[in-house]
Amino acid sequence: MSQIDPSDEEILAAARAGFLDEARDMLRQFEESLLGLDVDPDDQEILNSAFRAAHTIKGTAGLFGCDRVVAFTHDVETLLEAVRSGQYQLNDEAMALLLSSRDQIEALLGDVESATGDPDLQALSQELSADLRALLGGDGAVASAQAEAPIGLGSDNDGGLWRIWVQFGRDALRSGLDPVSFLRYLGTQGTVRKVRVLAEQVPDLQTLDAEDCHIGFEAEYETTGDREAIASVFEFAVDDCELHIEPLSTAHAPRHAAALSALEQAVVEVAADIVDAEGEVVSVAQAAERRHNPGDRRKSQRDRRGEETRFVRVQADKLDRLIDLVGELVIASSGAQLVAQQEGSSTFAEAALRIRTLVESARDGALALRMVPIGETFARFHRVVRDVSKTLGKQVDLQITGADTELDKSMVEVIADPLMHLVRNSLDHGLETTEERIAAGKPERGVIALHAYHEGGQVMIEVTDDGRGLNRERIFKKAVERGLVRADQQMSDHEVDQLICAPGFSTADQVTDISGRGVGMDVVKRSIESLRGQMQLASEWGRGTTTQIRLPLTLAIIDGFLTSVGGTYYVLPMEIVSECIEVPPECADSPETGVGYFNLRGEVLPYFDVALLHKVKPMLSGRRSLVVARDGSTQIGLIVDRLHGEYQTVIKPLSSLFRHLRAIAGSTILGSGDVALVLDVPALVSYAVEATRPSSSGRTPFSLYASNLIEQVQHHS
Repeated sequence: MSQIDPSDEEILAAARAGFLDEARDMLRQFEESLLGLDVDPDDQEILNSAFRAAHTIKGTAGLFGCDRVVAFTHDVETLLEAVRSGQYQLNDEAMALLLSSRDQIEALLGDVESATGDPDLQALSQELSADLRALLGGDGAVASAQAEAPIGLGSDNDGGLWRIWVQFGRDALRSGLDPVSFLRYLGTQGTVRKVRVLAEQVPDLQTLDAEDCHIGFEAEYETTGDREAIASVFEFAVDDCELHIEPLSTAHAPRHAAALSALEQAVVEVAADIVDAEGEVVSVAQAAERRHNPGDRRKSQRDRRGEETRFVRVQADKLDRLIDLVGELVIASSGAQLVAQQEGSSTFAEAALRIRTLVESARDGALALRMVPIGETFARFHRVVRDVSKTLGKQVDLQITGADTELDKSMVEVIADPLMHLVRNSLDHGLETTEERIAAGKPERGVIALHAYHEGGQVMIEVTDDGRGLNRERIFKKAVERGLVRADQQMSDHEVDQLICAPGFSTADQVTDISGRGVGMDVVKRSIESLRGQMQLASEWGRGTTTQIRLPLTLAIIDGFLTSVGGTYYVLPMEIVSECIEVPPECADSPETGVGYFNLRGEVLPYFDVALLHKVKPMLSGRRSLVVARDGSTQIGLIVDRLHGEYQTVIKPLSSLFRHLRAIAGSTILGSGDVALVLDVPALVSYAVEATRPSSSGRTPFSLYASNLIEQVQHHS
């Protein structure tokens, strides 16, 4: 028994992986088109897009021998063709079935590696196929034949017998094409009666290159489809083969030609010209010529492929490796600059500065490779909103703005699940039923809006609904029952809103498939904070709720501002640093508290001493500085010992040993080899608010801790 060469297995595995990636892209297009048809069933362009996606999936699956995918997708394609031809009117039942079929195709694609296939999955395919055929009125074979061979000018062979002659180009194998797979796929769509291998171009063994393709085939083929259906089988090889398709039964050709000529003349007499799809006025004769001349179609396919060659698929781990190398280059560049300063050589310093400029350009270019539009994540919620709203009996529209806002790919993958929970929460808890909205004087259809934009070097994502809003009285009562707050505790509206992010908190009266289990908002908040992000809620009773998520542009390399306290270095993201000033008198007069408020040109801002944050011994002599940092609309002051200026920061994650430290987003290595901690400013802001809230004793928790720490520092000094 012959064995497959390991190198051939690698090639096949790579080709199969590429096929699966392409198929998933087509599935996204298929779903988007179906959701578009759900809004406007009469849009022929969207309908054609859905049909092309299904046809492409079926065709590529056939090339790789994925017969289960081909068989099921064929029934989906048949229904879509019936809709295109006007034989079937799209309705809610058909739309629900097509969307379920989309999910089934995805499941079948995930099962292609299995030799036998999941029997339960196969049973579901048969059940859905039967439902698809039932929509067309019974016999699926008859419906399929009608879909693939429409009656009229497109049928140019009554007998269904064709002669296919194809000679593959020399680079066909290098392009991932397998000549045998085309024959295999033709066999699933019709009957291959005879095959003759075209081996005339095969060279001598001494000059044969195993990577070159020298063969083709000539086949006698029986099918109910027309010429276009057969040609579509070779659509992906149009640039790598020479193809001829001719009807074998030519006895009726003169009669057909005469009938066609008479019909064309009659149409010309009624209307001299028509307008084609591109808006160009052409004669019927020219239109008929285009109909039977595939050259234009092939040219457009080549043009489209030329457009697609501008994009290259790259594995994510290769990009991650590139970012790591650029990060090491940034650290090495900083080290070179430090040596240049120590040496005092102007020539060395100039060369180091030039290297730094190039490294910054390389850094920006490498990071740009990882940036992807968030619109792909937003688009998946169309399906979620449709399915959940129908389950709940609500009428909901989804509005998306800022879909082209770019975010680091690693963050897009993590943010998808929190956004999913927020959208489902708005659907279940936020939006009222149609009857409730009418009684409240609102439009029947509720609105959920997803909005993304850049602000101050960060990405803002907002999830908004125009529903009933948060019931603060009920939230506070539930929080008291769970022991989260005291019954006599005074809280602002904003603080009450944030209580729903407490672990296990839920005001739902009953558990549903959508929400109410008390697991969710706390997980959402932790997921966002793990990305160095921040989540805030704002709500108005009777008007709706907005959840705002603030995320950094990237998790890898940032422009930082380097400071130090004692012997510890701290880095602040450069985009949040507003200004640096001398420590104000009101801060310098009471160093034992370490926290309080100061006056910045008439604006009262909170401050605290970074030295007291992680028990770092501060500099007891010399002039200290205060860095004013902002987080959205909030500003705080951070007291540090020294300012070292701008610094390119390669963020390294902290090990589990140090994750208990508050307000630390990560670490970085300086050019000198020292380690610096990256401060998490949003966490610092909330820490400052918590620290400045007076306790029952009249002193802040932070001041109590700080006074004890000051005593320890003074004792050791």
